[in-house]
Amino acid sequence: MQKYSTGIAAICAVLSMAAAPAQPDLARVDARAPAGSGRFPAVMEQAASFPGYTVFAPAHLATQSKLPVVLWANGGCMAYGNRYRTFLTEIASHGYLVISIGGIGPATIEGGSEEGMPPPPVSMTAPALSNYTQLTDALDWATAQNRDRKSALFAKVNTAAVAVMGHSCGGLQAIAAAADPRIKTTLVMNSGVWNKGTGGLPGAPVTKASLAKLHGSVLYIGGDASDGAHENSRDDFERITSIPAVWAYPDGVGHGGTYFEPGGGTFGSVVVNWLQWRLKGDRAAASLFSGPDCGLCRDTRWHIARKNLK
Repeated sequence: MQKYSTGIAAICAVLSMAAAPAQPDLARVDARAPAGSGRFPAVMEQAASFPGYTVFAPAHLATQSKLPVVLWANGGCMAYGNRYRTFLTEIASHGYLVISIGGIGPATIEGGSEEGMPPPPVSMTAPALSNYTQLTDALDWATAQNRDRKSALFAKVNTAAVAVMGHSCGGLQAIAAAADPRIKTTLVMNSGVWNKGTGGLPGAPVTKASLAKLHGSVLYIGGDASDGAHENSRDDFERITSIPAVWAYPDGVGHGGTYFEPGGGTFGSVVVNWLQWRLKGDRAAASLFSGPDCGLCRDTRWHIARKNLK
């Protein structure tokens, strides 16, 4: 794989690739060193062929085995792909191709502050900031890149191992996209179908009936009773009967989760273990959730409910 430019040089590289599509498609736009606690320090990148999305991947793809795909939808259904940069970089560093809805916005949006952020949609009649269909569009792009001999991702993507996940409004988008048969596991974070009204939001047209279309497995992870989505997520979990499902939350964490803490905080660790288990078959990671003495069962900070686990 080519060496990457950084800073202004990387931006120029993206522009030049748009004019000369025969060049490799991915270019780093992260001036910082590769990051994340996993074995494969990761970077944030932009694909000239796929504007409106942000890609997080291990920095050295040439030495990688095939990467499972993680599709991410943002809180507020916003379209800033770097909003959850710390959290998504952590996931990618464990050997994943992470694709987030939205292009790269200003660095000021990455610290968890709501300053400068668009307000979330509040009703089904409000304009959608993004749409759940963008998640499966991202999977289509990753699949095409895996087949393209000119792509840096050629033969590097495991399109049989795909997760969809999102925070808050993005969690509803994940539920909507999870009906796609290519999805192997769904992670609904600080979210759940509303127990009132239609159940969804603009760009995330879900109802409680949508839960019947979930397949593979599902993890609901969120905040304690102070989280406005707490009861919605609990009700969703109770309605799911036919697939492996976990509902878990720690005390002292609200609707904002721990996404902006180093490594994504405790949510980052739990999500990585779920992905390692459900997409890579890692039995050590499974022990955090399964068995009578599971890791989250023993952690006094966490509450966990489970069904249909094997």
